[in-house]
Amino acid sequence: MKRALAIFLSVMMFLTVVPFVSAANSSFSDVPRSHWAYKEITEMAEKGIIAGYDNRTFRPNNQVTRAEFAKIMIAAADVDMDKRSITQTFKDVPKSHWAFYYVEYAKPYLTGYKSGSTYTYKPNESAVREDIAVALVRLLGYDKKYKADLNQLKKFKDDDDISPALRSYIAIAIQSNLMQGSNNYFRPQDPITRAEAASLLYRALIDRKDDDETKVVFPAPEDPKPTPINISDAFSETDLKNWQTDKANGSWGVINKQVTAISTDKNLDHYLLPLNWDESDKVNHYELSVDVNTSGTDGLGGLFFNGKDGKANVVFVQKDRVVLGKVNNVNDDNTDWIASGSYKLKSSNRLKVVVDGSSVSIYMNGQFLFGNQQIKQEGTKLGLYVQREATKDTPRKMTYLDNFSFKEVK
Repeated sequence: MKRALAIFLSVMMFLTVVPFVSAANSSFSDVPRSHWAYKEITEMAEKGIIAGYDNRTFRPNNQVTRAEFAKIMIAAADVDMDKRSITQTFKDVPKSHWAFYYVEYAKPYLTGYKSGSTYTYKPNESAVREDIAVALVRLLGYDKKYKADLNQLKKFKDDDDISPALRSYIAIAIQSNLMQGSNNYFRPQDPITRAEAASLLYRALIDRKDDDETKVVFPAPEDPKPTPINISDAFSETDLKNWQTDKANGSWGVINKQVTAISTDKNLDHYLLPLNWDESDKVNHYELSVDVNTSGTDGLGGLFFNGKDGKANVVFVQKDRVVLGKVNNVNDDNTDWIASGSYKLKSSNRLKVVVDGSSVSIYMNGQFLFGNQQIKQEGTKLGLYVQREATKDTPRKMTYLDNFSFKEVK
């Protein structure tokens, strides 16, 4: 923690682009002995933590912007920024802004603004005292260590100026002696100056005593838990890279970002497209979902699971019901029905199948329809299912599948 605060302090003092003199020179022409922060500024300069400008000034009244403050917090928290997968949070800090990555990664320590569903950061405005109070409290973990005593705020005549969402942080900063007021005022909206930063961080870094130090035993490391399987496909690309097309029954393809199947083999009655996944995981509790979209057909499409050696359990929609069955031969138009539930076919039908061991539950459009508890799990192949009848009048009449999802349930 002290290392993090040392970085915090160093960055705070080096915000300007003007070259610095040696840190050993702790005598600043604009910080006389009578200056209220003389001790803090001088002692940290002697320790080589801070330095002034090349004209032997410290400029104690210079202010810090909110964008600069975000960069400080990154250094304070010792964050290693990965710039490959960051999305924009604040409307006024786009990716083109110099502080974009600092702001996004420093969000756990920063304050922001919300209007409706829009977030702004106001990067060019000055950081204020209540901002640094929140930052110090969260950086030190005091918001988890201490319970806020809001009565601490009543001693200040300007306590109504403290932002409502920040009041607990300000109280903790005061009761832990991280920050203080003067003349019965806290000045929460006053800009942060270099002198104030030096004083506040001096108390956090140098003047505080680690009087609660105890020897501890760290727990043994736990084996990492495997990440649950979660595969989805909206068929926005035509290559079907998530699917085992070489092991499919029928010819599967993407049309208008939906998938369907046809075949010139008149003996083939069931089209199965297996999902490409690590079947060795032997998952026995999972969810399968897909949209069954009809264009002049009676549905006859959906999902299959428990697939092995050309056999599989299938779930498909019809004109007036949803069927759970077993396909034993893809060249036989018969399907062994196991269970079914009444359902009125729509142009778009969201089908979900939940498998938990031998139990299978069927949902339509988010509502439970029916279930069965006697499905023996024998195979690991699963994926999309369409009957020959669903596409025999192509292209005039077709059944399409879209928005597939396969999720392991832990």
